This record gives sequence, C-alpha cells and structure tokens, in this order.
Amino acid sequence: MQRLRLLVLLTLLSMLVLTACAPGAGVTDADTDAGSADTAAPAEGSDTMVIRNMGNLTSWNPALTSDGASIQARDLLWPSLVNTDNTSGAPVPGLQTWEVSDDSLTYTFHIRDDAVWSDGTPISSADVKFMIDAIQSPIETVYETAVEKIEAVNIIDEKNYELVLGEIDCAFLSGLASIRLLPSHKYAADFSDFETSDFNMNPDVSGGPYILEEWAPTEFEAYDANPDYWGGAPAIPHLVNRVMEDAAIGVQALQAGEVDYMTMQGDLFQQITNKDDLKWSSFPQTSVGFLSLNWKDPNDPQSAYDADGNPIEQAPHPLFGDVRVRKAVALGINVQDMIDAMGPDGGTPLVGVVSPISGWAYNNDIPRYEYDPEAAKALLEEAGWVDSDGDGVREKDGVPLAFTISYSSILQMFETETLIIQDQLNQIGFDVSVQHYEWANYLEEVYFGQKYDATPMTNSDGAAAEPNTFTGLLLSRQDTVGSGGNIASYVNPDVDALIDQARSVPGCTEEDRAPLYHEIQQITHDDVAYVWLFVPNMFHVSNARIGGFEPGATWVYYGYLNHPQEWFIEK
Repeated sequence: MQRLRLLVLLTLLSMLVLTACAPGAGVTDADTDAGSADTAAPAEGSDTMVIRNMGNLTSWNPALTSDGASIQARDLLWPSLVNTDNTSGAPVPGLQTWEVSDDSLTYTFHIRDDAVWSDGTPISSADVKFMIDAIQSPIETVYETAVEKIEAVNIIDEKNYELVLGEIDCAFLSGLASIRLLPSHKYAADFSDFETSDFNMNPDVSGGPYILEEWAPTEFEAYDANPDYWGGAPAIPHLVNRVMEDAAIGVQALQAGEVDYMTMQGDLFQQITNKDDLKWSSFPQTSVGFLSLNWKDPNDPQSAYDADGNPIEQAPHPLFGDVRVRKAVALGINVQDMIDAMGPDGGTPLVGVVSPISGWAYNNDIPRYEYDPEAAKALLEEAGWVDSDGDGVREKDGVPLAFTISYSSILQMFETETLIIQDQLNQIGFDVSVQHYEWANYLEEVYFGQKYDATPMTNSDGAAAEPNTFTGLLLSRQDTVGSGGNIASYVNPDVDALIDQARSVPGCTEEDRAPLYHEIQQITHDDVAYVWLFVPNMFHVSNARIGGFEPGATWVYYGYLNHPQEWFIEK
C-alpha cells in the first residue's frame, strides 16, 4: 500500500510536469511572476544565444551573495582568479598563472598582460588586493573562508603580486576559484560604498566574455560580446539570460526553440518527448544534496557568533533540537525513491558532506541511514512522541509532531523531494506541511534568513578535486544569518577543528588528509547535522544549432559560463 501511494504521488507529479511542458499549456499569473516562456526580453535574432536563468539575481557584486541565479548572471562579467579543469575540477591557469614557494606559504601570481576591463583599464594587482581586502573586511560574505589564511597581499607591479599565507591551506587555490574580481576603480578605496554602490545593480564595465547591455529584474539580462576579452572574443554576438524560475517552463521554452541551453536533473529530462533538435550530455553533479533540518528556533534566527566573535546562545528547534527526532527523519525517508524519480541512473546516495566525486576523501565505511520506518517510530516513541488519540499524528505534552518543509521550484527536483518526504514522514506520525516560495523570497526567508523548519537544498561547485568545498555547511563561523553557508545552524567545535586541520596538513597529501575528512563525515553522520540525500545526474541540454557544446563533469548550473567564448552558432 505504501509503495502504491508513492507511485500515485509521482504519477500525479509527472502529469503536472507534462502539462506544463505540453505545447500550448496554460500560463498562470504565478507562472508569469516566476518567469514564464512569455517573459519580456529584447528581440532575439539568429545571432543571439538564449539561456534559461533559474531565478532573479540579487546583486551583481560577486562578494555579496552566493545564490545560483546571481552567479549565473554575474559570471559573464567578472573574471575568476583561478579556473578549474572541466573533468577533475582541479585548479588550472586562466586569467593568471602562479608559482608556489617551497614552504607552501607564498603564492606568486602573474596576470595576463592582455587582460583589461571593457573600459580599457588594465585588470591589475590592485583589483585583486581590493577584492581580497573587501572580503576580509567586516562585510558579511560567505567567501571569507576562501581568503582567511591570507596574511598579506604584496603588489610587485601592475600585473604581478604575492599572496602570503599565515599557515598552509590545502584548499587555497580551489577556494580562490570561487572569487570573482570587480573593477576597483568603480568603488571607494575604503569600501564605504562596497555594499551600496549603484554599480552593484547597474554595472557598466566588464572583465568577462560579455558586457551587460540591459536587464530587467525577474525578466532577463541581455549581453553583448566583449571584443577585448582576454580569453578570446565570443563568436556569438549576443546572449540573453531569460529568468524562468519554474524549470518546467524552461523545458517548454527549450522544446519550442525559445531557449538554446539549460541544465536539469533527470526528473525533467525524461519528460522531454521530442529531442530531435536537441543535444545533451549528463554527468554526476559536483554537489551534495540534503534535507536541512534547522537546529535552532526559526522564530528567532541568530548567528553563531556576535560581531566580536563571542558565541551567541541560540534556542533549539522544538523538534530538531533532539537528535532522536533528526535520526527518525533520516530513517523515515526512502532516498532511493527520490533517485528513482530522477529517471534511469538518477543519482548516487550520499553519506556526508564530501562529494563521492572526491573519492579519496569520501568515507565509504559509514552505513547510510537506510529506510526503516519501524526504527524511526521506535526513536520517536523513545523521545516521547506518541499518537495517544489515534489520529495518525504523534504529540508530546499536547504539542503535535508538526513542521513545515519550505522549498523553491527553481529545481523541479526540490518539489519532487518535498512531496516524497512529506508522504513518507506523515506515515510514521509526523504532520508535515509544505510551503512553496518564489526564489527571491526563498533566499530572503529560508536560505539567508534561516526562518524555516526544514528545506531540501543542494550545494554545487566546480572544484570536484577538493573535499573542503562543501564544509561551509558545517563550520560554525559560517552560521551567519544573512549570508547563507551553514543554514542548519550546526555548531560543533570538534568538527570546526577537524575542518581547519584538514585544510592545513603539511604537504597536503591525500593520504594524510583523508582520515580527517572521514572523521568529519562520521561525526556529522552521528549528529545528523543534515539528512544527506543524493548526488543527482545533471543533464546539459542545448539546441542543435549551438556548436562547441562540450560540457564537462564539473559543469554545474552555471559552469558553462566559464567557456562561452568557445561556443558558436551553426549556420
């Protein structure tokens, strides 16, 4: 009976997706708000490439936000300090080359001589120093851990500089890959306007492959090719990011030839009925997928530390402050059902914060919380949650075992996960409700605001070779309301110490670092820091008219934006 209920649930969900993707499907007012196929945009000729952007950007300033929609838009403008290999995710030269001192504490960088901003100003060592200093300043940013080991930025000349570390940082180059440069000459040198400058929302200079021509929030961003781009002028003259928060609407536009490229998980890809004019590749996503259970009271979200670095006492969540309830949730969810919903070869189950792609650091010895509803019920009974009145909902001291899963349909996968989790947990005595958010509201209330009980999410990154990539989910100093990072408010000093130790092992050998990451995964598995779900396969789908389409395993939602100059339109 339980399996039948799940199949009915997934069938209804598939019918909804098919209806949304069918030619001529109706578009509601809600769809229009989310960014529909009818979204207003500049005229799109045969020399324009159109990409689906998953949501509305929150800032063009790359230090101020880390949401995927903003990253997808701004990465066309701002060059990365370090590139990553398409297949392995290992750091590789791009804008810069570098050498490392024998003691691994001094990195000497050389910026390309031909690298200039679109107004003709050289991209310089001063721009790098400005960005690093800004991130190290009191400005709230999730990128602080990428530069926290830097003790000095020594400018040698306009195109050469040194970064001096206070201690070894094995994740340093991979961390720098997340840092994007801004033109420092557009800001006050003392950062007084770093968060308030009009440039943050209206950038008129670019150092990337495209230059922003115009944009309309919630609708589109339109770009022209940058003829002076140091990586080579793009062959496609114009590019438009069309904001379509609902992924199913994006698929509809892709099939209609209104969108040239988008990414999706298998649950949407398997709904595309006609692929004659499309080409695609799929790879395991460089990500960790999880259900975040808020450890702290969502009615009074607090950061882990105050401005002076002193711990802030946070009230626990009324349900998830108890590890037995968290474990019951983990045991009450059948992750394989989610993977099956993604289609054939839909993904790989997870046991911890390290992606299986980082095989040497992934702890294969940890037993997953396999689906066991009877064991989940026993834990809830032990914790005092019983169904005393026989209505199917457990209660304790007159309070029902009720919570809300908040989600955004920026990925269809999140809705799929939410409905499966709701159905399965309700069967063991929870009263689970769901709340859908438009992307901008989700970021404000849930991801940044921490005003939620539970939420499905995935953290994605191109640095597959570096297991430190996702540990910001666990670091207590990343538990900062307003900047994302540790959205579960998980605080464990032992884990903090292990993460820092794993980054600073002398020699940085895999052999020495692996046991530390294994221990991190074991502790956070026992704590149920997050309910780890799975790594989905990511499909990269383009119109057949686009040439040079060669995605790699480390392309994520926005990975292709590191290579748009390699794309062209087939004649």
